[in-house]
Amino acid sequence: MMSSLNWAAEKEKREAASLAEHQRLSRLFRENRFLFEIERKKMIAEIIDSAGDEEQKNSLRSLQDAWDKRMKSAGSEHNRYVLAQTFFWEHFHEKWHPTIKKSSQALNNAGKK
Repeated sequence: MMSSLNWAAEKEKREAASLAEHQRLSRLFRENRFLFEIERKKMIAEIIDSAGDEEQKNSLRSLQDAWDKRMKSAGSEHNRYVLAQTFFWEHFHEKWHPTIKKSSQALNNAGKK
């Protein structure tokens, strides 16, 4: 019981910290796009650098480079949003969905043995 109360309190702290960080980045985006881009790239680099091995880091860098290259051609904020949605759904249909189906079939077939 005590650990669930502690988890709930920690969750509220994490949410408050996340909202504060979002507000900071949102303000930075509106007031100084150049500094926002520097901060964004720094945050992305930190996540990539925290990856397990060099192969995974290289894969993540390649993915980020491809994302940045595709987004440069957007032309407007609305187009960036539409492109981001399109990239997400392409990735979902090409990668996630087939993997989910394959896993589901394997689990369903395992129960029939």
